[in-house]
Amino acid sequence: MDERRDPQPDADSRPPLVAAHTRLSPIQEAWGAYARHQLHCRQCADLDGGPCPIAGQLRQAWENLTQEAFRRLAGESV
Repeated sequence: MDERRDPQPDADSRPPLVAAHTRLSPIQEAWGAYARHQLHCRQCADLDGGPCPIAGQLRQAWENLTQEAFRRLAGESV
């Protein structure tokens, strides 16, 4: 049985919602750009055609960011 709370909360008792202003990491943003391109590019979607040069550049940017992050985690100089 659903029991009511006593007293009922006011309709205005909730705090106002606040929009979160967050960003993805640069690596996540780079991967997202690559994935979005892959989904919308006709050449990339063609199984026989292979990825286009733009997809190659986007993937290379993602790989560079990833390698730089691994180097920084390992404590190597960039």
